[in-house]
Amino acid sequence: MMDMRRLDRAVDHEEAQSYLREATVGYLALAENNIPYAIPLHFVWHKQSIYFHCAPEGRKITILRQNPQCTFAVSFLDGIKSGGSACEYGTYYRSAIVEGVARFVSDAEEKLMALTALTEKHAQVPFSPVTAAGMAKTTVIAIDIVNISGKARRS
Repeated sequence: MMDMRRLDRAVDHEEAQSYLREATVGYLALAENNIPYAIPLHFVWHKQSIYFHCAPEGRKITILRQNPQCTFAVSFLDGIKSGGSACEYGTYYRSAIVEGVARFVSDAEEKLMALTALTEKHAQVPFSPVTAAGMAKTTVIAIDIVNISGKARRS
């Protein structure tokens, strides 16, 4: 884990977790043969883990099977600090970064809980319960947290 350079902008774990609850899209960063690969995902922060679902095959699945170490980031652009010159401009933001280990969820109860929590967070309309057929064709991945940090620059 790298040390944070701007400690004056660090937020505590509770606030960093609130960013994970609030964000609708996060960025999963993986490494394949020392080549970075990052993808945006809908996710849910639930019971101290990040959950997302996907198809049972594809590049991220291949990478995660080889190397489950990952990072996950969320951020919010809260405004621009204007200035007289380019070097005086800045960004008001909030962000959280998680370091963790991904695992494929095989337990039916945990998988159902994750899919339900994802749908509750992202659905804009009422939804039907998750079916056994739906669960069978959907891969659910949990990121178990090793470290979480957050930063904010407020106006």
